[in-house]
Amino acid sequence: MAVPLGLAAAIAALPEDDRFKLVEGWIEREEQAWSFQFSARLSVEASEHMPEWSGWHLVVSDLGSDPDIMIYPDAADGIVATFPHQDFNDEPEAGVPWRTGKPCLERPASIFRREGWAGEPADLADRLVWRIARLLSWMDAAATDTLLCEGDPLELPTYPSFDATATIGFSETEADLEWWIGRNEAWGFATLSALPGAWDTQVISDFMDPQRRTIRKVTWSKAIPVDNGRVDAVWVLLPAPLVFAPWRTAATWRELTAICANLKIDLPEILTSAGARLRRIQRPKHASPVHLIVGFPLMERVGGEACRIHWTAIRGMRLCTRDDVRRGYKGTAQARQAWDREFAVSNRALGWRRTANWAPDQLRKRGKAEEAVRAKSVLILGVGTLGAAIAESLLRMGVTKMGLVDGDVMLVGNLSRHVLTMADVGQGKAQAMATRLNLATPDAAVEAFPLSFPPDNAKDAEQMRRWDVIIDCTASDAVARAMGHFQWGGEKLFVSLGMTWEARGLFAYSASETAFPAVDAMERFLEASPALDDVSVGDMEGIGCWHPVFPATADDVNLWAAVGAKFVRRAVVDAHRKAVLFLQKEDGTVERRDI
Repeated sequence: MAVPLGLAAAIAALPEDDRFKLVEGWIEREEQAWSFQFSARLSVEASEHMPEWSGWHLVVSDLGSDPDIMIYPDAADGIVATFPHQDFNDEPEAGVPWRTGKPCLERPASIFRREGWAGEPADLADRLVWRIARLLSWMDAAATDTLLCEGDPLELPTYPSFDATATIGFSETEADLEWWIGRNEAWGFATLSALPGAWDTQVISDFMDPQRRTIRKVTWSKAIPVDNGRVDAVWVLLPAPLVFAPWRTAATWRELTAICANLKIDLPEILTSAGARLRRIQRPKHASPVHLIVGFPLMERVGGEACRIHWTAIRGMRLCTRDDVRRGYKGTAQARQAWDREFAVSNRALGWRRTANWAPDQLRKRGKAEEAVRAKSVLILGVGTLGAAIAESLLRMGVTKMGLVDGDVMLVGNLSRHVLTMADVGQGKAQAMATRLNLATPDAAVEAFPLSFPPDNAKDAEQMRRWDVIIDCTASDAVARAMGHFQWGGEKLFVSLGMTWEARGLFAYSASETAFPAVDAMERFLEASPALDDVSVGDMEGIGCWHPVFPATADDVNLWAAVGAKFVRRAVVDAHRKAVLFLQKEDGTVERRDI
């Protein structure tokens, strides 16, 4: 097939450069994919892993307005090491003339910040020149060991193979690091608990010592069923990350054992001991744990101090059980220990799994409320359309300690604007919302109180007093008066939120006092609220029941829930008595009026 005109013109436009030699022109690799081979030269001294000249392939795929451009090391003359900011540099796939170690050239990585960051050009010929120039800079940085500079965000090596659909979550904070370092155990057992409904996703819920005694239980959401004491994994703690020079992790069990040995950890002995201990308590046909969890102290930035433990996970560990038999060997304890040791030094490929630190500060890297807000416990009175949406917003921003008070049941009519679904119809709103929120984040701690406020017994009343912030979303004068008379047992931050007729506005009130100033709040609400058109009282729900409904669309409710959640945040940070009316204009913008 003839080379497409755009590709032919692009390669012809490559400028002369004594660091670049074209070895072979465009070759069609598969549909919509072309490549050419070239050699590139360092402008600095060669190093152990980066020769002066190295072979490369530039691959263009998905031809169109925005084709993908990637560069790979040549199978014969390319580099074989794996460096930072590079995919795992494995052997080529069958029939492919290049290795897998694609350097990371397209993102504004820290290694190039000292050269400035200019966006990649749009023209294909200019893009080829830009990519090759980036590769030459990357090669020089690799040869001089400056791909990772002090202060850069730390990136762990890429895995040789990786199951991106399966995740194991763990929770490690900076405070936990000192606890781990102070332990004497280098290994033990662990329990993995599955996230309900999630695809092949678990969390580490229990760490045990070699005698299977719990040394650390991890607190997770109430929605995650935890079975502490079950052995699902063997954990090993290393003093440093799993890295071969220059920046490659292990691909086989033998390589993993070698890295551990370099760090003075005897992995074969650990697996042998783990297998022997488990066989003593295994029931017939009981499967051995299939995961090895390897942890090590990790810094956030290159050159910094380690700040927390990071755990990696390997699937496919196979320790002998009582039922294992091998031809030519006796089924003795010594034979099974020998088999476990052989497994640890085998060339069997490692089945790496995705892991993620789900500590609260890591979960909300993309957005969180202020620390003062996240530290508060919040009780929400009324989880109808407004209260439920506000509760979910606050939870996702980090307010995880939350109580929900509502004695109502979810109805089909609520579905037009409530965050709950058909599966929740007939259930109590408080219970259904608590279940939803506890499933929303792994660190949620949401409690349901299926009752109306004020509570009618001393036990429930005491439960109401243990929260820092009380948010009223009932839009009920009776509840407001009851909040004013209730004995809260100390100073609380009170917030009252209510939508005006047809959700045209939101009234927001806050006060930090020992009792809710109900009279002041209601007087200000009446003063600020737009007059109700007595002729139009809204639609009636049902036939024959003549039940009036509050007219509001889901977008208006979500708007006021967002405004209300932001008002709560500001009220916590600046705890003074205030009353505000937010009004929505015809163009959708919001006007604020202090009352």
